[in-house]
Amino acid sequence: MKGVVGIDISKAIFHVCFMLKLENKESKVLGSTSFDNTDSGAMELVKWVEKKNREDVSVNYVMEATGVYYENLAYFLYESGQEVAVILAMKMKNYMRSFNVKTKTDKVDSKVIAEYGIERNVENGSQCRAIIDK
Repeated sequence: MKGVVGIDISKAIFHVCFMLKLENKESKVLGSTSFDNTDSGAMELVKWVEKKNREDVSVNYVMEATGVYYENLAYFLYESGQEVAVILAMKMKNYMRSFNVKTKTDKVDSKVIAEYGIERNVENGSQCRAIIDK
């Protein structure tokens, strides 16, 4: 099994969706919520994921590169030893378009980002190196 936390981030808050990819290739949403885009919000996110992760699977955090708003959270997670992937906004936009979803909310976006992480097998921060190694 594999866990992915999809994060849709903005200036003030970020929405998250925690999803598991089960051994039978199906996906299961363990929860979704939002946090303030602050240091304390980032710490709350990690605690929330630990609480929801009853299966004790490895978790990858996947977020879209949105302006500069994602940077503090990406650095915090990376420096905390978490697996982080930052996806280019255009890649995510094209992926979301393939779902033909009429509703565009932050909650829906975070779920689609989590699905991207599961489907594309995003792992080990491989998408994030250019940002962290500035």
